[in-house]
Amino acid sequence: MATNSTEEDVYTFDQEWVRSGAFHQAKKYLEASIPRDLTLQFNHNPNTGDVALKTGSNAVKSALKNLILTRKFERPFQPGIGSDIMDLLFEPNDIITEQLIEDEIRTVVANFEPRANILNVIVESERAGSGYHIKIIFSVVNETEPVTFETFLEATRGE
Repeated sequence: MATNSTEEDVYTFDQEWVRSGAFHQAKKYLEASIPRDLTLQFNHNPNTGDVALKTGSNAVKSALKNLILTRKFERPFQPGIGSDIMDLLFEPNDIITEQLIEDEIRTVVANFEPRANILNVIVESERAGSGYHIKIIFSVVNETEPVTFETFLEATRGE
């Protein structure tokens, strides 16, 4: 069976390139550019038996949720990580609080999540006073498609 040279070039590597370590360095760089995080449930990967990983936009969504729900001074030895969003939920339910929540989301993502580029943040108050619908539209570094993360934040008084 005849193959043209371009197909052959795609599927074979120069052995000297592989021996020099450049191939492995390129592979490590590509793998490092994909966002990866552990799952909080610590499930196991059925193929490898290792701890399962979240990759790509799912890893960034999980990190955004954790950043938004973490209060400042809550993490030991990392007091600056987190946001004041949970405190803002107890403020009057008006447009000013919506803007403060939006600003806090933009700040916390810019400071602590370099894998996400915020495109838009939409905060809508549920006028009954029960909480806020949060919609974050972002792009993951090295990916072209925008990703949407939605959640509902409500004030709970330790119930």
